[in-house]
Amino acid sequence: MTFTCRQVSYMTTTSRRVRSLLRELLDLATPTLRDVARAAGISYHAIRQYRRGERTPSPAVLARLATALERHAQRVAQRAAALTRGSHRP
Repeated sequence: MTFTCRQVSYMTTTSRRVRSLLRELLDLATPTLRDVARAAGISYHAIRQYRRGERTPSPAVLARLATALERHAQRVAQRAAALTRGSHRP
């Protein structure tokens, strides 16, 4: 199969966009503990202790953590939709 220069250029550009999209989404997908702590309004050290099982968060702190993680997931989904729409352009 032979490709024209224009087809090769399009495939290269599309491939670059897909790689860029994946890189950005993967960077956004996992918030750091500091990001979660900041968004939930708790200390980084407390969240580390919760994660290691050294402390148990109160119901109020659990609710703030859930809200922070939900907001993060919504931002990632919105950004993914925007990037995906942009990656389909020739």
